[in-house]
Amino acid sequence: MTNPYEVLCDALITTYFGDTYGIRLGASFADVTQWLPRTRPYRGYDNGNNKDFIATVYAITHVIYTLNDYGAYRLRPEWLGQEYEFLHANLRHMITINDPETMGEFLDTLKSFGLTEVDPLIQTGIAFILSRQHADGSWGDAGNREVYHRYHSTWTAINGLMDYAWQGEKVSFPEALRRAQAGS
Repeated sequence: MTNPYEVLCDALITTYFGDTYGIRLGASFADVTQWLPRTRPYRGYDNGNNKDFIATVYAITHVIYTLNDYGAYRLRPEWLGQEYEFLHANLRHMITINDPETMGEFLDTLKSFGLTEVDPLIQTGIAFILSRQHADGSWGDAGNREVYHRYHSTWTAINGLMDYAWQGEKVSFPEALRRAQAGS
């Protein structure tokens, strides 16, 4: 059976882009975000005992990406309090498992909540990502023949290092945020 957090992540991405382009893909983005309260509270790293940890991380980062229009808007931590707290509490585990790709997503999404390079947590993540960069400028497993793993690792690492010119504080789909908050 597919992990429910992987299903959630795929559903968020698919319906976000469907709604963005005006194409109904079985459900709306807000239809998907209404299920977020049922996924909470999120289970953290749990000393490596949470087999669903990475899938949970990607679901949470994609909640944020889809609601901030993939880096266009800043979000308030109180809008997605449990997601913010999860990221804040679990960032250091990316160092433990030596995962600069996912660290990039942690940094990228935490920055959308207003954290900056003066925050010690962000500094820790940046130092880790930079320490894992390859001589050719890329990140990821150089021996992996699957191109997705090479480009996605590099893409997320770069996004985690970037500064953004936010277009204000708002969400891409207000109804989706309202439904994500219901029952929280």
